Amino acid sequence: MNPRCLNRLHPRQIMAHVLAFLLVSLACASTTAAEQSFQSLQAELQPLIDNAASQGIRVSVGAMDLTGAFAGQTLLLGSDGDYHPASTIKLLLIAALMQQVDAGRLSLDNAVAVSAADIVGGMGRLQSETVPQQVTLRRLAELTVTISDNTATNVLVDAVGYDAMAALANQLGLKTMQFGRKMFEAAQPPLRDNYIDARDALELLAQIYKGDFLGNDSRRQILEWMSAQTVKSKIAAGIPAQVPVAHKTGENGPVSHDIGYILMPGREVALVIFSETSTTTDFDTAQAQLNPLVAKIAESFYQAIQP
Repeated sequence: MNPRCLNRLHPRQIMAHVLAFLLVSLACASTTAAEQSFQSLQAELQPLIDNAASQGIRVSVGAMDLTGAFAGQTLLLGSDGDYHPASTIKLLLIAALMQQVDAGRLSLDNAVAVSAADIVGGMGRLQSETVPQQVTLRRLAELTVTISDNTATNVLVDAVGYDAMAALANQLGLKTMQFGRKMFEAAQPPLRDNYIDARDALELLAQIYKGDFLGNDSRRQILEWMSAQTVKSKIAAGIPAQVPVAHKTGENGPVSHDIGYILMPGREVALVIFSETSTTTDFDTAQAQLNPLVAKIAESFYQAIQP
C-alpha cells in the first residue's frame, strides 16, 4: 500500500494491514525454512552414502513430504538401480489386497486353508502352528506385515493373485516394482522374480497415505498394521521411541531395507532406505554391517527435518 494512503485510514485499519503483512511474511519465512531444512538432507546424508560406497555397500535413500510441511518436496539420493526387495515387496501385496476388499471382491473376514504344503521357512508364526487350519485374510495380512510371516505371505498371494498386484503397479505408475514369485521360490528373471527401487517405493507409500486408490478404512488398516511392525533394528532404531513410525522392513542375504512413514503430527514424511553389501553373502554378517547404517541414515534424516 502507498504510505500516503495510510493517512486516510482509521488506526484500526492501519493495524489490520500491518497484521496481514506480518502474517504473510511469517508464512513465507516458514515455507522458506521448511524448504531449506528438506534440501539440507543431501548435505547430511550424502557423506553417509559415499562412505558406505567406499566399503562396498550400495545405498538408496528416498524421502517425500506428505502433508506440505516441506513444500511438497521429494528427495532421491544414492543408487538409482533396483534391488532384490526381500520382504518390502509385501507392501504391494497388502495394497492389492485392500484394493480388492474395497471393490468387494474379497473380505478380510474370508478364511482360507493353510496346509502343510504351504509351510515355508524364515520368519513366521504359522509354520509352528497345527495344520491344516482355516485362517482369515485379516490374520494373514497382519502376520505378513507385522512379523513378515512368509507362509502367511504365500497363502495371501494365492488369494490376491499376481495379476491383481501387476495391475495395481501399472495403475500407480510403478516402473520397476514387481511381485513375481512367492517367498523362497526359485527366481526365474525377469518375469518370475521380485524387484523394487526407491522411486517406486516412495510412490507406493505416497498413494497409500493419500488414499488415492483406497477407501479411508483400508488406508487406516494398512497404517495400523505397519505401525505394529516388530522389527526395530532399522528405521525405528534411528528414531526416538516417542515418535510414531509405520513401516515395512525387508532383509535377506546381502540386503537390508526399510520403507515407511515418520508420522510427526503436521510434518508427516515417507522414508525409504535400501542397502546392499558386496562384501559378504552371509546373512548375519550382512545384517550386522547394514542395520546400523540404515538406522544412522534414519537418525540423520530425522534430525535434519526438525523445526
